[in-house]
Amino acid sequence: MTDVVNDDGELTGEHEISYSEPVKALMNVSGGRGQADINLFGIGSSSMRTIVTEDLETPFSEETVFWVERDPDTEPFDYRVVNISRTVNQVVIAIDEVSKS
Repeated sequence: MTDVVNDDGELTGEHEISYSEPVKALMNVSGGRGQADINLFGIGSSSMRTIVTEDLETPFSEETVFWVERDPDTEPFDYRVVNISRTVNQVVIAIDEVSKS
């Protein structure tokens, strides 16, 4: 994450997230689970998955994005991290599908 600077060289208080090139990783990704809710603003949906890794030093954060069912060379990412749970012997990463638009 980098701080945004205006034309006068002053900090604006905003931040921009920048990403590195995609890195191939082999991990266990759960099958998709879906949920739809009807609320005041229409129908909301969620397609959550979990990723489990034994790599306790995994560098993933809540800004991390994943290509699970898409090709990173030709398509935008399809999942983003929602939450990360670290234990003494594994890391569980909750990811949610982004809009298909």
